[in-house]
Amino acid sequence: MKTITALKLSLLFLAVGLGCLVAFQLTGSTIDADGYLQEPFALLPVGWFCLVTGFAFALASLSRSLWRRWSRRSC
Repeated sequence: MKTITALKLSLLFLAVGLGCLVAFQLTGSTIDADGYLQEPFALLPVGWFCLVTGFAFALASLSRSLWRRWSRRSC
């Protein structure tokens, strides 16, 4: 995978992850008449998964580009 594509993909994952976490905070939670908590809980694991995946793609693409730059200098 090219470095530019991986960086774009990581930015996409980071944006989606932040969007999910912000949406969870903005939506809030309520307790219905039966005493059940009503909240968009699915946004939390999806948001954290996207954040971790975005950071992993960013770290992988940046380390790959640094490795290529370092290996070109040593030749």
